[in-house]
Amino acid sequence: MSFVDVILLHGRLFPKRPAIMLMDRVVTFGMLGNAIHWVSARALATGIRPGDTVVLAIDNPIRFIAVAYALMRLGVVIMPIPSGGVLRAPLVGAAAVLSDVPGPAPVGMRMLVVDDAWFQPGAENYVVDPRASDAGRLSIIALTSGTTGQNKLVPLTVGEFDRRISDLYRYQPAPGTERDLLLVGFSSIWALVQASRVLAAARTLGFAQSAEEGARMIDLYQMGTVIGSPHQLSALIEALGTVPASCSSLRLVKTGGGLATPALVKEIRARLCPNVIVIYGSTEGGRIALATGEMIDVAPGCVGLVAPPTQVEIVDDEGHPLPAGELGRVRILVEGGGKPLAPGELYPDQTPEWFYPGDLGSFTADGMLVIAGRADDLINAGGLKVAPERVEDLVAGHPNISEAAAFALPGPGGVDEIWLAVVPRDAITAEAVIAHCRQRDAVLAPRHILMLQAIPRTGMGKPERARLKTMARG
Repeated sequence: MSFVDVILLHGRLFPKRPAIMLMDRVVTFGMLGNAIHWVSARALATGIRPGDTVVLAIDNPIRFIAVAYALMRLGVVIMPIPSGGVLRAPLVGAAAVLSDVPGPAPVGMRMLVVDDAWFQPGAENYVVDPRASDAGRLSIIALTSGTTGQNKLVPLTVGEFDRRISDLYRYQPAPGTERDLLLVGFSSIWALVQASRVLAAARTLGFAQSAEEGARMIDLYQMGTVIGSPHQLSALIEALGTVPASCSSLRLVKTGGGLATPALVKEIRARLCPNVIVIYGSTEGGRIALATGEMIDVAPGCVGLVAPPTQVEIVDDEGHPLPAGELGRVRILVEGGGKPLAPGELYPDQTPEWFYPGDLGSFTADGMLVIAGRADDLINAGGLKVAPERVEDLVAGHPNISEAAAFALPGPGGVDEIWLAVVPRDAITAEAVIAHCRQRDAVLAPRHILMLQAIPRTGMGKPERARLKTMARG
């Protein structure tokens, strides 16, 4: 049985209960169940078959969920991507691209436009392949940039996806929050897992497509939980300066997909909700560690306690485990070892192996996991290797600075020099930014400022530091 069958059951039991809320509409569980059946019949009628791979480039969150769930239940492998990335989609032998915007498809794929006709009653008598729910069967191809900056294809099986949904049930510390607002787009697997947890539990999922919309929806629909990346939550807090929202209904804030600094967590607790959970994870390994708002202050980069049954070690370059307090490479024991997908493989090897996410970290004496940052992104500040977020924290809350992202480039002598890309809110000079930073921390203060109109970011809101380095080089 698929988790989608549970959602379909909710549609029969609670047809009028809200399932998905957008700013301008509400879809009930009954409506969602009908949509899943209608899409299933339509997809099979187009020639899509169990075992096929389909690229999903659908912006509308309601339609994305209905189409994704219908295909997953049928045993069709889905690869979610941002709608603007169709022609850049990796070639995985996909049979078709499903998009809500007409356009060209990569060579060898059909373009199927998911329009209103997909959500109309039709020939609902269709057959679900019983092998579609095999635990070891490939269900999702997730895209991650990996440690090299190149697309990496991560296979997620039916069983692995179900495990991640179940894991989230175990660590939901705010009972009674029946409505969850999601700020993360569905090209992120984390977003899809979070949405599936909410709907499989017969709760209500809200989806905001901007920070301002999110602030309004929290009060409008009395959302109890908000889920977003550090950048998205920072934007939500900034939106409260112009949107008259109290956020008094919030009982929990969950953040992941990037390093949440103590300064940001403090602001979240003061402006949104005192109950904060910080999640450290990866596309390959899922949820790895959890921290409360109080734990973040233990040390810069603290991500809390490793969540059972996950196994994490800190090792040296030869793979030997290091004692508490020593900085080394983070490795996680995951099914399949984080190996990239071999195209055409419907039952990928899931033998547990050590996976190296590219992070450096350490354990404290009492078992707290501390992440110094990605090995590729760490900045050498006076001989101390620090995460770029610590440099960005120096301008957090500055009234004239909207966004910032730090990185390092070699100076004339070959030694790394700290740069800070800044998006001004009001007029400010590079000299003023540097002076402000030096007042707060002379060691971490940047030597160079790159003024921009916007920071290039990934779908999760992470700064694209490689692009920033290219821009700084001119």
